[in-house]
Amino acid sequence: MQAMKPLIGCTTYYVSAFEENKLRFSVAQDHFMSALDDPLSIQKGGGIPIAIPLIDDEEYIESLLDRLDGLLLIGGSDVNPHLYGHPYKKGLGNIVPMRDTFELKLIEKALKRQMPIFGICRGLQLLNVFFGGTLIQDMDHAYQTDINHAGYTGPKWNIAHKVKLAKDSVLHHCFGKEEVEVNSFHHQMIDTLGQGLDIAAVSEDGVIEGIVHKDYPFVAAVQWHPEMMFDVHQEQLKLFELFVHSCKQNKTKKRVV
Repeated sequence: MQAMKPLIGCTTYYVSAFEENKLRFSVAQDHFMSALDDPLSIQKGGGIPIAIPLIDDEEYIESLLDRLDGLLLIGGSDVNPHLYGHPYKKGLGNIVPMRDTFELKLIEKALKRQMPIFGICRGLQLLNVFFGGTLIQDMDHAYQTDINHAGYTGPKWNIAHKVKLAKDSVLHHCFGKEEVEVNSFHHQMIDTLGQGLDIAAVSEDGVIEGIVHKDYPFVAAVQWHPEMMFDVHQEQLKLFELFVHSCKQNKTKKRVV
């Protein structure tokens, strides 16, 4: 009998019915959504993706996480600077405080369960803030580099730059080499690293592109978007296969307990 695949929760965008005082949809309703790439990457990696709508209710969150075997933090809006004690600075993009609050609760409760967590782009930044780190709110205003980390044109899987993987890190073991080519769609970046986090990948111009937490079975995140790449650059699927494998181990452990 084939073993049951792990259930992996995927965070989603929260979209207000009104955006910039204009009706976004034909009927005034709030929505949750994500690109298909995010759940598809989990499915291709061997798991079953479950979309998580923003319902900020304690019983709902606890019951949901009791059923899940892993948590994927997808990309999206900027993290509210209030969460790391900074004022709004030039270049700050759209923030969704409700989403920040909700996802921080998910992280806290998932960590208490020793649940595997994988973050992508915003997910990396939110994990860093959760562990007490800070962010550069806009690289064009506060980080000197010639590499265009955001805003370039081309297919979603286009190579933007290379990242160097830290030796003996989970990312190094995942890819089996010291350097990989990645895409790039971010204008914020880690400034001060959160407590307990180790740097697992760095871009050619010194931007932190991968992190892991040394005190949990599997807490890792990358700044690039492997879910947009794996159809063309198949090695990027290794990240999701690694994550799903950790979720399978978590599922087995829960059954034993």
